[in-house]
Amino acid sequence: MKVTYNWLRQYVDFNWSAEELSERLTMLGVEVEGVETRAGEFDKVVVAQILASDKHPNADKLSVCRVQDGAGERQIVCGAKNYKVGDKVPLALPGCAMPTAPGEQPFVIKASKMRGVESQGMLCSAKELGVAEDAEGLMILPENARVGQAFAEFLGRSAGDVVYDLEITPNRPDLNSVIGLAREISALTGNPLRIPSPNFSESTTEKAASVVNVRIEDPTLCPRYVARVVRGVTVGPSPAWLRDTLEKVGIRSINNVVDVTNYVMLEVGQPLHAFDLHLLATSGGSLPTIVVRRASEGEKFTTLDQQERTLSSEMLVIADETKAVALAGVMGGLNSEIQNTTRDVLIESAAFNSSNIRRTSKKLGLRTDASYRFERGSDIDAAEWASRRAAQLISELAGGSVSAGAIDAYPKPFVPRQITVAFARTDALLGISIPPAEQRSFLTRLSLREVASSDSTATYEVPPFRPDLKREADLIEEITRLFGIDKIPATPPRGALGSHPFDVVFDTFAECRRLVTALGLDEAQGQTLLHADTVRLVSVETIPGEPITLANPLSSDMSVLRASLLPGLLDSFRNNLNHKVQDVRLFELGRVFGRKENATREEWRIAFAITGQRNQPFWSGDDRNARLDIYDLKGLLDEFLEAFGMRGVTFQRRQNPTNLFAESATIYSGKQVLGEIGQVLPTLAKVYDFRDPVFVAELNLDLLMARRNAARSYKQLPAYPSSRRDVAMFVGEAVTHEAVLNAVKQAKPQFLERVDLFDIFRGKNVPEGEKSMAYAFTYRHNEKTLTDAEVNASHEKVVASLRTALGAAVRDV
Repeated sequence: MKVTYNWLRQYVDFNWSAEELSERLTMLGVEVEGVETRAGEFDKVVVAQILASDKHPNADKLSVCRVQDGAGERQIVCGAKNYKVGDKVPLALPGCAMPTAPGEQPFVIKASKMRGVESQGMLCSAKELGVAEDAEGLMILPENARVGQAFAEFLGRSAGDVVYDLEITPNRPDLNSVIGLAREISALTGNPLRIPSPNFSESTTEKAASVVNVRIEDPTLCPRYVARVVRGVTVGPSPAWLRDTLEKVGIRSINNVVDVTNYVMLEVGQPLHAFDLHLLATSGGSLPTIVVRRASEGEKFTTLDQQERTLSSEMLVIADETKAVALAGVMGGLNSEIQNTTRDVLIESAAFNSSNIRRTSKKLGLRTDASYRFERGSDIDAAEWASRRAAQLISELAGGSVSAGAIDAYPKPFVPRQITVAFARTDALLGISIPPAEQRSFLTRLSLREVASSDSTATYEVPPFRPDLKREADLIEEITRLFGIDKIPATPPRGALGSHPFDVVFDTFAECRRLVTALGLDEAQGQTLLHADTVRLVSVETIPGEPITLANPLSSDMSVLRASLLPGLLDSFRNNLNHKVQDVRLFELGRVFGRKENATREEWRIAFAITGQRNQPFWSGDDRNARLDIYDLKGLLDEFLEAFGMRGVTFQRRQNPTNLFAESATIYSGKQVLGEIGQVLPTLAKVYDFRDPVFVAELNLDLLMARRNAARSYKQLPAYPSSRRDVAMFVGEAVTHEAVLNAVKQAKPQFLERVDLFDIFRGKNVPEGEKSMAYAFTYRHNEKTLTDAEVNASHEKVVASLRTALGAAVRDV
């Protein structure tokens, strides 16, 4: 919502500067997003009145005048003689740059002394202002000129102004209008609100009801429709003041009739529409009839932007007996627009269901100033006033005769809500004492009508332009705003520190992030909502049920709740690669969603993804160009799970590819599935334009937190030496490191401290279908040095178990 400083002052008096007004609006709860100062013609020149004139004490040809400039009195030294006390004249205030010839330096008025007497500006002639070429003496203005008025405004020219860009919260539709904002300023200052009274002459020979009919077929979607007729208009350009007002707030001037509807919409917040009366079709010789109805399913309609749109039966249209002529509350139709040949105008001022307008606007992708206001709720009582105001301005600016009366279709008149406020409750909530009379005054200034009162309470009738006022606390909030939030003293909080079960979860998440970032990964934050195609493209085995599709998504790119974190990580990879970052290691911690057996499920997950070079490039080294592989990611998971307190985690390789993984494994804790790890399919990697193989893993964080053992145990450093035995063996290609460790555990060897795999070899001298694996076994006793016999006895059990459990052919090392 944009509004100007001078426009606001037309409805309420205030003496704040432009900067002060911005601060006051902010304190009232209206966020000022931007302030733009626009210099106009005759900037800092105002209409002033001469209150007194005395001879200059040090100069015979000069006089010392006392003038009123609308904000106060000033002393001006003047050399003219053609004025008298009481005359109204132009006054150039300090800082005004006077008109000069092209190429000349501007002459800036300053407060200065002239022959020892201070002069706080300059009284101007028409020649000095560039209004006339040969006029002498001061420019004497008419008696009806308003003191303090900008001289440019007096001349009907563009005046300097300040434009405010305001962010209006959805619950305050009344602030989407100049009068609504002026009402807030009036309530704050106590100055009266000046709402124009639309006065105009009506036809004595024709009534509006004899010209057009109105029929509302769905009162739930259109509770009120006011139609008024103006005959014999002349469509043409708008006057300068109207064009200038609209253009300052970002609306393009079209013609005098359309501009009036836009002006009144901004003035009072009630969107209007003007139809060419003769473009409304009749049926069987009857009067033209405005029909407010639902659109037919698949009905075609061309809006004013010349776009043909396909409507649904949920949408509301304004129609005549044969066709739709406007999309209700959104945009008019091309088949009934005001043209240069238009002579008779039908003014529409209606109230529409806000939810229906919002759905229509969103479904058609069509947002207008009208839909913006109707979506937030319009003032149903303002419809009739706005209709009269538009008729007044159209008849003044475009001529014509207003048909007597209006057709006001209002099936179910609005019944205002009543709210009672207890004065003691206000004091209790705010922690201060505000006198009851002051509380009453604040609420009545906001146009709330008091219908009952006592010494301790008052009951107010809430007007329809304040839908946000629903309970006593809302009225107390209004009292607080006008009293001044800055006047309420700050007090330290009382009570005890609280706790919540999620605090532990939050701390665990923080620990996860610390552990993973320590392993060299960066955290990513993906979108919770995804495109349906992305969900189908990147699906995992361990999703918590079927994906959940939104009923009314904001856009097709955000239509499905994510069932996995991996799609977001792959999008982050693509974004990095598009910015020439080839070596990427990311993780994400977040929630995923699914539906199973008609119940919505949520899970916390943590996902990992890596690609690119294993090490930073150096000028030497055999592995400086080595790429990351799945074992790098498995090593990261091992480190993370060990530090997180997970014991006994195993990896079971899948034999066949999935729709996401080329090779993969399921991660278990006992028999419970924790997640999965794998390499992204090359075909999918090609879709994302990945250069190197991408390896990903995802774990169920809820299960990790439930099964972890966060306890830490410590033991002293060994005091006795270890003894090592190496084993090399041929085993089948399908034998995994996990199977070797299980076989070692079955032997239950004494003194075995650790097992390390240090070589895997395939090729020459290795039987086909087999591989060579070499292990180092380290033995140690905590209380003595082991003898060779003790180590050999224990080691022989290990070798025997390898032969029995794995069918290994053990070789000498």
